[in-house]
Amino acid sequence: MGTKSNKQGKKRLLMLTDGNSDQASARIRAIQYIPMLEDAGFEITFIPRIPQKTDNTFIKYTYFPFIKRLLWIKRYFALFFQNWDVIYVQRLLLHKSALQKAVSKSRLIFDFDDAIFIDSRNNSSAYKTANMVKYADETIVSTDWLIDFCREHGKTAIVIPTPVETDIIKPKGITENKIPVIGWIGSAWTTGYLELIVPALQKLASEYEFTFLTVGAKAEFSVRGVIHTNIPWEPGIETKALAQIDIGIMPLPDDDYARAKGGYKLYLYMAAGLPCIASPVGINAAIIKEGVNGLLAATENQWYSALKTLLDKPELRYSMGESGRKQAVDEYDRKVCFARLIRKINKE
Repeated sequence: MGTKSNKQGKKRLLMLTDGNSDQASARIRAIQYIPMLEDAGFEITFIPRIPQKTDNTFIKYTYFPFIKRLLWIKRYFALFFQNWDVIYVQRLLLHKSALQKAVSKSRLIFDFDDAIFIDSRNNSSAYKTANMVKYADETIVSTDWLIDFCREHGKTAIVIPTPVETDIIKPKGITENKIPVIGWIGSAWTTGYLELIVPALQKLASEYEFTFLTVGAKAEFSVRGVIHTNIPWEPGIETKALAQIDIGIMPLPDDDYARAKGGYKLYLYMAAGLPCIASPVGINAAIIKEGVNGLLAATENQWYSALKTLLDKPELRYSMGESGRKQAVDEYDRKVCFARLIRKINKE
């Protein structure tokens, strides 16, 4: 495979993502790497599948479909008629003909971080995901659980965690004389997971003074009897919200889709020096070192007990937060993850 470098000697990389910068997976597993890839000597062409979302009804139903179609044309022109050293595909499921064309002249990297092959909205998702894995020169995933899917289709993959920016997210340290805040960062789609801990929160609310803070939850979500604040998601809101939280939580149901989750919430909490409580589902059980950086809770009573322990012991919250922060810096920081990624891109 000959080089397609430009006149400045930079390698050409085409980045294709399923979402835009307002979609978490695309933003944190691909788009945020663009400046680092440029520093590493790549000329980047970025083509998302969709434009950024808008609340403007007129734009949504007039310009949005038109721009989406233009992006489709641009993507397939790039795949069929332009030359690239590397094509980096994040979560997007390409048609088989586009895949064949891509691998015939470029190094193909495929990254996915959820069980997109069991998407009930798309019966062809398993077939398309399998094709992506089969044709890719390298497949990158967020958990060991996803590697099993790749092996079923005759290929392997490597795990690169979804990175956090520990130079931007800073630990808050010990806070005195403050009503503790239990926090959750998620999305409207994952709001339903919070129902797993509602009974524990309600029981605790009759015994303790605390605030429950959610980021990105459905606007109508609330917990009767619990002081609750929801912050709508917007770019950069995670850093601001983490500065208000004392205990980070990640409840999950024990199903295949949840087992494929990459633990990003926990990485955020740990980067901020927060103790974590999580359901022992999928990678959560490996991230949380019981009693060191957090606690695991599977049942209503376990959630109540874990939250009670951390509400009672601010010094334990701090020590767990310190341990988690070190783990985040050493294992999940963006620079650490990029070092692993660039080796795969460069085939080192």
